[in-house]
Amino acid sequence: MKKLLVIVYYWPPCGGVGVQRWLRFLKYLPRHGWESTVLTTLDGDYPAIDDSLLKDISKELKVIRTKTPTFGGLYKKSGESKVPYGSLEINAADSLFRKVSIWIRLNLVIPDARKIWNRFAYKAARKELLANRYDAVITTGPPHSTHLIGLKLKKNHNINWIADFRDPWTQMGYLKNVKRLKATSYFDKLLENKVVKNSEAIIAASQKIISDLNCSSDKTHLLTNGFDPYDYMEIMKKRIDDNFNLNYFGTLPLESNPISVLKAVIQLQEKGITGIKMNFWGNISEEVKEQLNKLDNSGIVKFYQHISHRKAIELMSNSSMLLLLINNVKNNEGIITAKIFEYMGSGITILGVGPKESEPAKILHETGSGKMFQYDEVDKIADHIESVYHLWRKGKETGSKEIDKYSCVNLTRELNTVLDKFVSKISSF
Repeated sequence: MKKLLVIVYYWPPCGGVGVQRWLRFLKYLPRHGWESTVLTTLDGDYPAIDDSLLKDISKELKVIRTKTPTFGGLYKKSGESKVPYGSLEINAADSLFRKVSIWIRLNLVIPDARKIWNRFAYKAARKELLANRYDAVITTGPPHSTHLIGLKLKKNHNINWIADFRDPWTQMGYLKNVKRLKATSYFDKLLENKVVKNSEAIIAASQKIISDLNCSSDKTHLLTNGFDPYDYMEIMKKRIDDNFNLNYFGTLPLESNPISVLKAVIQLQEKGITGIKMNFWGNISEEVKEQLNKLDNSGIVKFYQHISHRKAIELMSNSSMLLLLINNVKNNEGIITAKIFEYMGSGITILGVGPKESEPAKILHETGSGKMFQYDEVDKIADHIESVYHLWRKGKETGSKEIDKYSCVNLTRELNTVLDKFVSKISSF
């Protein structure tokens, strides 16, 4: 068996879509002759907790959990509900503690606050590598501070190291609308360049991430996120109620404000098309809640807490339409949120709001899974919802789905090809 060590901060019981990528890869890699070990946190600063995901971890998978200092207790003592996640914007209503802590995070902590884990993770990784032989080590981010563990291991132990980018680093969407010291941005970019230069290979979840990293093409490999077909096998399709439920799942920052979609639904309501509901499941920005509630006078919008992955898949599969929102920030053409693939796996048509000339728009088009509209195209969004609404009332599907390419079974096969080439290349020296 070939051996792989994966260093990852977010791992079950951490919830959210960021966990799914390596949870699924490691589920299917044994089929290709890989024996894997995961080095992760014991109890990190997580966006949500989902104990149900623990059942997806194979008993054969070795998991090493390390001590993990967190900021959660500090935030609770200050009166804040949780550590900021998914957005670093502030507004006038925020507490002084929140404003100061976010300024410190943006300007004095490079690359991110999760690097407080690195000392413990490095020590555990070093111990594991000295005790066992591994063909390759993978670090995955965000948090991108995890890659600095790989960088240090490479320097001190000459490991065969691959850096996996699930999201951009210095081009991350939430950094576009915030003020940051030039010196901070400079040193952050310097660290990113060191990771790119010293790793043997780069895996990225979008082509735009690869372009932004600006490294040689023979070193980079595009490997998108995907969906697990087995998640949907036992789901019973049924109408939950008589409403046309337009559902959103996951974190919703201010940069992804769906105000234009609500305006479109109100426009349809004024035409006499009733029963359309917008439901948001997950960590929703308080600013977004406030703006939507201010506009909604008839109970169109409802907000719900984070739910388990299993429950989310069930609700997705029984939605009338699914809402995909791309952050309205600069350089957003390559933002491929992981939820797009789980949406696709459900077989429910997707309403996308974001740049039309973008990677997620191309995915929706090539798979027949939905359509993408610009942020200000309220009339077109309304027309599209209306057309899907009438088809839904008749019990008709809205389009064919060619999604096998994005199945985690097939994506893991591609990952194995990358790993085998990588190991063969290293062995030939």
